[in-house]
This record gives sequence, structure tokens and C-alpha cells, in this order.
Amino acid sequence: MGLRTTAILLLFGTLTAATAAAAEAPVVTVAAAAADTVEIRASIEISAPRAKVWAVMTDCARATDFIPGLQSCRVLERDPTGRWDIREHRISWMWFLPDVRSVFRSDYEAPARVRFHRISGTLKRSDGEWRLENIDGGSATRVSYDATLSADIPAPNFLVEAALKRDIAKVLRGLRRECTAAPPQ
Repeated sequence: MGLRTTAILLLFGTLTAATAAAAEAPVVTVAAAAADTVEIRASIEISAPRAKVWAVMTDCARATDFIPGLQSCRVLERDPTGRWDIREHRISWMWFLPDVRSVFRSDYEAPARVRFHRISGTLKRSDGEWRLENIDGGSATRVSYDATLSADIPAPNFLVEAALKRDIAKVLRGLRRECTAAPPQ
């Protein structure tokens, strides 16, 4: 094989690997909506059926496995029919900030949508939704996240936005990892 052929094959292999990695990466946008409010939009495709993704993402006991900095998840109140619950999250978000406490109500439209809104806690506002859409004939799921968050955080907005973008991407990659991991033997 000649040098030129080898170079072309290496370039093709690099481009193919880069394209595959980009397809697997979550897409996250964070934009300032006001001085202390940010809007987040994110999505990822997971090679698991929607029912499995739903089971993982709504399981409070597993939340610390895929949400960065989450110290605890507690269900404080639950609808007997499973249509809503009220949860408390305690999050160690940034090393130089106090822990964040978030109490929120989630309304469930299984297995397609979770809407959430702030009840109390450190955040001034936390409203949004998770959507799960069947793709590839139901063998995979597109997970979308839209939220508006506001907090009194003693840090410049650009740092908060960068941290949110990084952490939401970690949440989505962690969710994918949990959903595609082999069950324990």
C-alpha cells in the first residue's frame, strides 16, 4: 500500500470516528434569558427502548448514579396512582458554593414526558420538562430536556452557564450509560 493510500485511509478513519463521536454526544445549549435566569435545551439519543429509559430516569434511588453532584434524592410525597410526586434533591454543584436544595413537583405522562416545577429550595426558579421519543422503530429513544432556571448564585453568569452546559451533558451521558449498561449478574 502506498503512502498516499495509507494517508487517505487514515484520514477517512479519523473522520468516520469523529463523526460517530459527534453523533453520540449530547447536544446542549444554554442561553441567558435575563440577568439571573438561563434557558437550557438539550437532547441525546440512547440505544434503549423508551420504557427502559423511563424506568431509569424516574427511579429516585438510581438518580445519584447519573446526576453529577447529586448527594441525595428523596420522594417527599407521592400520588397513589403514580401520576406525580414531590422530590427533594441535594446537590453539591460547585466547590466554592453551598449545596443546592431543590424541592420540586414532577408530573408524569408515562413513558413520554415528565414536567417539573419548583416548590421550594435554593433555586428561585426551576421549571421544565423531559421528553422521551421512540426512534429506530422503538429500539432507541431520543431524550430532550428543556428548562428555565434562576438562582441567586454569587458567580458570574458566564461561569454558571458553562457549568450548566457541562453538567447537563454529563447527566445525559450518565443516563445513557445507565440505560445501556449490562444488568448486574
